[in-house]
Amino acid sequence: MADETTDLYINASGSSAVNLEMTNNSSTGPESQLDKLIIYPIVPIMFFSNLGLITNSLNVAVFIKMGLKETTNISMLSLAVSDFLSCLLGLWTYLCYIPEFRNIPNLPFEPTEVSSETGSSPRPYVTRTGALITAFITLERCLCVVLPMKVKRIITIPVTRITMIVIYAITLIPFIAHPLYTTLGWKYYPHLNKTLIGAIPTNDAIAPTFLLMNNFLVGFIFLLFAIIVIFVCTLFLVITLAKSLRWRDSMRKQTQTHGSSGQASSQKFSEPRKENRLIKMVVVIATLFIICHLPGTILIFLVPVVDKYLEENFNDPFLILQVSFIFAFELVNNSVNFFVYYLIGTKFRFTFRQMVGLKDKKSTS
Repeated sequence: MADETTDLYINASGSSAVNLEMTNNSSTGPESQLDKLIIYPIVPIMFFSNLGLITNSLNVAVFIKMGLKETTNISMLSLAVSDFLSCLLGLWTYLCYIPEFRNIPNLPFEPTEVSSETGSSPRPYVTRTGALITAFITLERCLCVVLPMKVKRIITIPVTRITMIVIYAITLIPFIAHPLYTTLGWKYYPHLNKTLIGAIPTNDAIAPTFLLMNNFLVGFIFLLFAIIVIFVCTLFLVITLAKSLRWRDSMRKQTQTHGSSGQASSQKFSEPRKENRLIKMVVVIATLFIICHLPGTILIFLVPVVDKYLEENFNDPFLILQVSFIFAFELVNNSVNFFVYYLIGTKFRFTFRQMVGLKDKKSTS
């Protein structure tokens, strides 16, 4: 049971230095600690996993419909794909830990071990992809503010496409080496008296080094870099947005005092308003990312303490509750961007309503 609980923690947060041995002690009793782990957060995890599959499918469809002639659309489409995969892997992972699924007769595989290899193990790599893409989006918006006349020459459509490919490559390629540690194959389970597909260690000698390198690179370096960029850029954008709003209020008061033609006034405020709307959308997305990843990030920075605590207190219900809800918080972040786009992005909202057959006034922003 310690191995199953700790394994879910490792793959939910994407970091751990615990060197686990694969065990065959899958608990099937209705009152097992693993079952308790599932009971607490099952509703939010299953809800946000399914919600994320739906909303990110809509995001992909809408951004493709809008066209990929803007760098922002390319970045947000890439983020939607990453979030979709994260929700899919999260759903599969937790499905395999549900007692009713694990106890289905004649399953040809051991659910928790197979889900670890095909769901929870690759998921941290996918979530780091989303983190780096979010960092790129916030950085691009900052450059639009700092270098408004040069940014379109710096961040072009080809540059954005290449950047997205590179981000996916550097975060997902390390997972290719995962079979060096463990792979799937037929193995005998004495307590079940069955031979099932399960996780088989492939090279015990290289496993500790592989785990340490991957956890440090994917679980720590990528996440730390992304969070620093997102936090700094978001803070800058919030300050910029506040200044812009004060400037607009000041200009509006001057216009009311001295008078101005309606068309000239509209043109004067149109572009800043569009830019501010996009900044606001990026700020909300980045803030959601920071809030939802904060619990897991805190644990990652406390890895030595957490690992020791996991080994000594793996049956602590409070620990199980923490681990499970960290998983749920990440899924919240993966599933709610659609609502941000719809509520703030007028062009996104117009395109979506047009796709589903709802009448709306045409938007140009």
